[in-house]
Amino acid sequence: MNLLFFFYTVMLIGVALVACSVSLVVWLMTRRRDCVVAALGYAVYGLDLSLIFFDEYARNKHDYLVTFEQPLTHPVPSLVLGLTILLCLWVWVLLRTHVEVKLDRIMTFVVPVGVLMLVFVPRSGASGTVQQYLYWLTRDMALLACLVFAGVRYRLTDSRAVKLDLERSRTFFNVAAALILCVIVEDTLMILIIHPPADSVAAGSFFWHLQERNISENVLMVATAVQLFRRYREIFSVYARHPNEGDLGGGAVSMDGGDVASKLALFAEAHKLSKREVEVLDLLVRGADVQGIASELVISPGTVKAHLHRIYGKVGVNARADLLDAFWRR
Repeated sequence: MNLLFFFYTVMLIGVALVACSVSLVVWLMTRRRDCVVAALGYAVYGLDLSLIFFDEYARNKHDYLVTFEQPLTHPVPSLVLGLTILLCLWVWVLLRTHVEVKLDRIMTFVVPVGVLMLVFVPRSGASGTVQQYLYWLTRDMALLACLVFAGVRYRLTDSRAVKLDLERSRTFFNVAAALILCVIVEDTLMILIIHPPADSVAAGSFFWHLQERNISENVLMVATAVQLFRRYREIFSVYARHPNEGDLGGGAVSMDGGDVASKLALFAEAHKLSKREVEVLDLLVRGADVQGIASELVISPGTVKAHLHRIYGKVGVNARADLLDAFWRR
């Protein structure tokens, strides 16, 4: 049975490392902050899993039981890693919902969460089942707070483009909400209600291995990785079609606007483009030349060029390459 938990943990660490690596690749292409924040978050989550993994290995060598009445083996590293994961998630949510990242907005979230986690962290001389539960519940509620913020942002924003961008991720946010609720329920059951049998080392070890892994939280991590991979797929697709634009100063594609449609809406709103100008730009970023745009929109090439020059003026560029660069960098 320990072998099953071994492969399960290795698989999760692998997912975290792959998500971290892909996020770094996209960051190198785009220099977008949300990519590097995601990469850091997955890297730290992998370290958090590794800490649990090696603690279990050490305990198995000495064959003794551990319960939630005892302190964490590494309270300070656990606290630092957990808070860093939540910090990365919070900054990513701010970027994903198109909210300007400022120090006061970061501290408003991090300070209360950090204080509560510091107070409740199970350490030598101050531990117990209730304290363990409050420590992990603080982490769970911080996850929920990030999701609630995204929902409130969606409800209250006056920007049609931001609403459109968030609307396209509604399914993911609904799945994340369900999984976060499962995380809270699972922690409640595993810490407060279900207790490992004390008369059997083997059975106790199995239940402790199961309790140390919050399966719902692990599934949530994998779900966020899948969502990011879906968004990155669009980036790689466009980058492959426009490698030259990607070489112009270090980046061709952006994560902040999601796919082309939602990013186009954000870009058009920021630069006050007309409906026809948006249609021209849409075809341009998808690889069409002047003649192709003219054929698609059933207008003359001269009219297309006139629209492009108006777009250049509104964006503040002088050429097609500069326009594409501005579009993907925003």
